[in-house]
Amino acid sequence: MQRGDGLIPLELVDDAMFADLPGDGATLVLRVGGAGDDGGKGGQWLGIVAMPAPTPFGHGANCVCCTPDGAIAAMLADLFRARVTGQRPWFDRVMVVVPAALREGTRQALEENRVVVARYRSVRHSIDAGH
Repeated sequence: MQRGDGLIPLELVDDAMFADLPGDGATLVLRVGGAGDDGGKGGQWLGIVAMPAPTPFGHGANCVCCTPDGAIAAMLADLFRARVTGQRPWFDRVMVVVPAALREGTRQALEENRVVVARYRSVRHSIDAGH
């Protein structure tokens, strides 16, 4: 269902469930810290962008509690910019694949980030909703 608000749907998905999801050719996937095996279906998504794996020190480079506003939010801002300037193919939605243990913290950090809220519409996790 598409809304007229102009916001890009943003969905968080547990890395364990990602391989079972069918690609739709219009969704850009952002894999956090190497999370989410795509089950060999990489070509079925519009694109897969991988954030760097965590460092062996502390929580890691992509930890939402250690980075102000989060590296994920910065990456989402960059992806939006690339989309509107034509540097990246037009995507209809973004799926952020995170380890299950980080999903709630990631969701909270993204919902509190002004840039993310201005560009993306949070979508309930499809597996939580029973779909």
